[in-house]
Order: sequence, then structure tokens, then C-alpha cells
Amino acid sequence: MRDILLTLILAGLLPVSLRRPFIGALVFAVVSLANPHRLTWGFAYGQPWAQMYALATLAGILFTRERIVGDSIRRYLPVLVYLAWMGVTTAYAFDHPSAMFRWQQNIKTQLMCLVTLMLLTDWERVKQLVWVAVCSIGFYGLKGGIFTITTGGEDRVWGPPDSAIQDNNHLAVGLVMMLPLMYWLFTQTQKKWLRALIVFSALMTATAIFGSHSRSAFLGIGAISIFLLLKSHHKFSVGLVAIIAGAMLASFMPEDYWERMETIRTYQEDASAMGRINVWHTAVAIANDRITGGGFEYYSPEVFARYAPNPEDVHASHSIYFQALGEHGWIGFAIFMFIWAYTWSRCRRIIRLADDSDDGRAQASLARMIQVSMVGFAVGGAFVNIGNWDMDYYLMISALATARIVERQAADRKALAARERAAARPAAFGRPASRVG
Repeated sequence: MRDILLTLILAGLLPVSLRRPFIGALVFAVVSLANPHRLTWGFAYGQPWAQMYALATLAGILFTRERIVGDSIRRYLPVLVYLAWMGVTTAYAFDHPSAMFRWQQNIKTQLMCLVTLMLLTDWERVKQLVWVAVCSIGFYGLKGGIFTITTGGEDRVWGPPDSAIQDNNHLAVGLVMMLPLMYWLFTQTQKKWLRALIVFSALMTATAIFGSHSRSAFLGIGAISIFLLLKSHHKFSVGLVAIIAGAMLASFMPEDYWERMETIRTYQEDASAMGRINVWHTAVAIANDRITGGGFEYYSPEVFARYAPNPEDVHASHSIYFQALGEHGWIGFAIFMFIWAYTWSRCRRIIRLADDSDDGRAQASLARMIQVSMVGFAVGGAFVNIGNWDMDYYLMISALATARIVERQAADRKALAARERAAARPAAFGRPASRVG
């Protein structure tokens, strides 16, 4: 039944995507973030839905006038440079076939993010993208929170199978990144029932983060809590809710959960933590030895035998930073860090331009919450491989599109002020002759 229902919905929206490519971009985001087809068990499970919507959206954008091409390419240029450098590192990768497959995946992801940025022509579309992203990942927060409560926190929360967020740590850090955006949607919503639903979903999402038993997310949620207080206009209310919710969740979680969190402090005694440190040393050694790094998927016994302090302990990088460093070398790492510094600076520019204008407060508030989400990504991502996840770049294009809108509004206000000053300025030469008689 799930297969039939999902197929009817997704197949039915394909023609719409051809006529209205922004709808196609939103559905692509749902498929790539929520992976609804992975919740089925039949013929819909393995269908290339993302590819179908990518093709439909690309075809549709050729015939629509509602697009901004040149400006979008210019703003997205750091990512395109990173993608090109990935091509170089792929050419010299240890495992060339696997690296080529991963590079092609990244090309598809970044192409669709760029296309989506081209289609984010106004503020309403930016809001719709934020709603889609939050609902896509927040669904697993709502579902996972209820699961955690019903199991008493004993069992872990996992993401959809065969997806980027299947792993409990990946899902949990993704949920951490969603909480600030949920708060922003709450502040922008007027309907009481919808505000109540957002609050309930946020509480369940926080519960699911604890229920994932993820140490990365535990650190991430602590970091965003601090920054949410700093960035929020309702500091007392946010702080009070955070304290009450945190105390309730802390008392609810079982003892083995806290024993696992304790290993953050005593990491030398934890095999998993020491495995991460081993692969981090490996990434540095590879980057120091090879200007192009190891390429995607370099994690093999042969490579670890050459570069790792402990060649028997073979792991993936478990860090967005060492993922970029080990796979793409110091040049790739520098580009990766620049991308997120650039995104942060765009958010600061939005806040500076929009904060003092009546029509820009919502944009400034979104920029602040994107920054808080980036803090969750930076802290939680330090221990998980989500450096190439779609959601990271949906955050980025939301900031870039908002910056474009705010800059346009600021230019309009400046032009209007100039016209008003010109109209109020007295005539430079004399005054009109008065009538006689």
C-alpha cells in the first residue's frame, strides 16, 4: 500500500515539475533528505526518484523565466571550485572506481543545489524551502522522539535504511541542525495549532537526539543551546524551555546512556574514540604526503598499513574536517573551510542589512538561525562524516538566496531615499518667476 501511494504521489508530480521547476526542486529535496521511498518494502524502494526529479527540474528550468542564473553561479562559485578540485583528487585517488562513483554523486547533489538556488527568486520560495527541509528531516525527529518515549530510551533511534542519515550519529546531528530552523518557523507562524505542532515536533526532535545515544549530537545540542540563547530575541523564554526540557530528558534517559556520554571525558578508554583518533592521524599523514589527498573512499587496509599509527584499526574519517583533509588534501580542506566561512559571512551581511528595516526582520532572524544550525554542523560534524550531505548545502543556498533578496531590498531603499532627497532639495538656481497682475 505504501508503494502504491508513494508512486502515485511522486509520479503525479513529475509533469508538474516540468511546468513549474521549483516544485520539482522541492520534491527533489524531499526525496534526497527524507528518503520516503526507503520506508517502503516493494517496487518503490529502489526507484531512482531523485534522478527522475533532477531531470524533470533541469528540463523545466530551460523554459521558465523565473530563474536567476548568472548571480547564482557567482554566489555558488566556492562550491563549484571545491567540486572541480574533487575531480582532481578523484583522478589520483587510491580507489579510483569508488572515488569516481562518489564524485559523480557529489556532482549531482551540487548541480541540484545550484539549480535550486537559481529558482529561489523571492522570499516566499526561500521560506518554502526551509519548510520542506525541516519537515523532511523533522519527520524522523517526531517519529524518533515517540519511539524513544515508548521504549524508555533503551533502544537507539536510526534513520531510513540505505540513506545518508541511516546511521544514528548522522541522523542525530542532522536533527540538531534542524532545531534552530524549527524555532525560526515557530516565530514566523501565526496559527496557534501550527505553533503548537512545531513546539511538539521540536520537543520530540530533542528527545530523538537523546534517543540516538549519539555523543556527537550530545555535544552539538549543547553548542546550539548556547548560541540559540545568544542569537534569539526571546532569551528568557528560550532559556527557560531549554532548561526544563533538558532536565526532563536527563531524568528520563537510562543509566547506560549516561555511561556512554561519560566516555566523552574518558575517551582514552573507549575503543571507538581511539579508532577516530587513529583515522584522524591517518588523514593528516596522507595530506602531508599527497597534495591531492587520498581521494574519496581511501579507507582500506593497504592505505592504513602505510599511513596509520595503528594499521589494524581501519575506519572512515568520522569528522567533516578530517574527511575533507584526508580525501582532498590541504587544498581541499582550505576550500571546504572557506565555503562555510563564506556562508557565515553572508549571514552576517543579511543581519547587518536587514535588522533595522521593517521588511527585513524575518530575513535577519533566519540568518541568525542558519548560523546556529552551522554551529551544530561544526560541533556535531567534528565526529561524523556528513561533510557532503545535501542538507549542509541547502543551508548554504538558503543563506545565499536570502542575501540576494536583502541586498536587492537595501538597494531599493537606498534608491528611494536618494529620490526623496532630490525631491526635497531646493532649486539650485533662483526661483520661479511670480505672476504680475
